[in-house]
Amino acid sequence: HEYANAEAEVRRSFTTSYPPLYQLAYMMGGLQFYALRNELLEKGWTEKQFHDRVMHEGRMPVELLRALLQDLPLDKDYKTKWKFSTEFK
Repeated sequence: HEYANAEAEVRRSFTTSYPPLYQLAYMMGGLQFYALRNELLEKGWTEKQFHDRVMHEGRMPVELLRALLQDLPLDKDYKTKWKFSTEFK
């Protein structure tokens, strides 16, 4: 079962129906959520608090979710400034 699923994922990655960076987008989103989770756990949140709030707030870009969860100010001229919890070189 797992082998067939993995094989199908690889095939999908190479078909023309998916854009070239499709899989990368999933990975980048996952890394952003992981960094946000770590940031909030360091501030005293529990895993349950983090997951409950993420599920409650619904779909939106991770940086906007980050601002919402941390009560950061947003205005119409807001410039994105997302940073990962670690630097990649």
